[in-house]
Amino acid sequence: MKVSITTPVWGCSTDNLIGLAKMAEDAGVFSILSPEVPPYSGLANANLMANYTSNTKVGTWISNIYLRHSVLCAGEAMTIHEFSGNRLLLGLGVSHKPVNTRLGIDMGDPIESMRDYVTSIRSYVDGSSEQINLKRKVDQFPIFIAGLTEKTAELAGEVADGLMPYLASTNHLQKLINSAKAGREKSSLNADFCMTAGLPSFISEDEDKAIEAAIKGLSGYARLPFYQRVLSLSGYEDIIKKIQDGENPAEALTADLVKDVALVGSVSSCKDTLSRFIDAGADMPIITPNAVGKQSPLEVMQNIIDVIS
Repeated sequence: MKVSITTPVWGCSTDNLIGLAKMAEDAGVFSILSPEVPPYSGLANANLMANYTSNTKVGTWISNIYLRHSVLCAGEAMTIHEFSGNRLLLGLGVSHKPVNTRLGIDMGDPIESMRDYVTSIRSYVDGSSEQINLKRKVDQFPIFIAGLTEKTAELAGEVADGLMPYLASTNHLQKLINSAKAGREKSSLNADFCMTAGLPSFISEDEDKAIEAAIKGLSGYARLPFYQRVLSLSGYEDIIKKIQDGENPAEALTADLVKDVALVGSVSSCKDTLSRFIDAGADMPIITPNAVGKQSPLEVMQNIIDVIS
């Protein structure tokens, strides 16, 4: 089973990053990926984890394209890929308008910005760029695009090696798969396309506590327009409408919703949910760790390993 794990979304100490990377390697996890929420850099974290692993792939989930020029991203990615022995997976995304606006960033057209960014990185690596020759020989690394809509999935099929959705139901995931296939049909890329499925995890044998933690943990996402859209497209328009009308997400989200888009509850029930997403077409589920109660980052990682073992 090709399953990946992320480090905590809101970051953790470098000691914990090292410990999590070592646990992932020992458990045979396919890859360990770092989110990028300032002040934590996804690429810096991937580089750190590459130093303490030998076989597990490392990467980003995701790096914000507006925070670094594509030539710098390419150079950093090339360094990590070369140093790690070709183990980098580069996940790219546009983050969220409220976040970027706070940083004074004008997103423009996110779809076209992403198209240009991915195309530029490929050209820097393969030497075809008309802007600059990096004069460096490094194998091409897989590039993934974070995307929640069918339009973004089609773009990923056209220019990238995979799609990274999050909080998508299995029904919506299948729509994304079909759109990515449509994009691939008009692409010049020959490599296999990888459909991932981002699954937040709230693993505990106490299901009530797990559900409570999941509703609390996903409430922040339910305030962001992009995630409101994917949850609406996943069949929860009525709940999102309540939130948009002013209801507290912690009151609006339901047990059925969180159990539909996340790993919630006991190890055995989370295994079942994981299998459901794999059956729906997820080539590489990506599990994001969340604590239930006072679980430490290493305890949360062990719970995830129990689910995928």
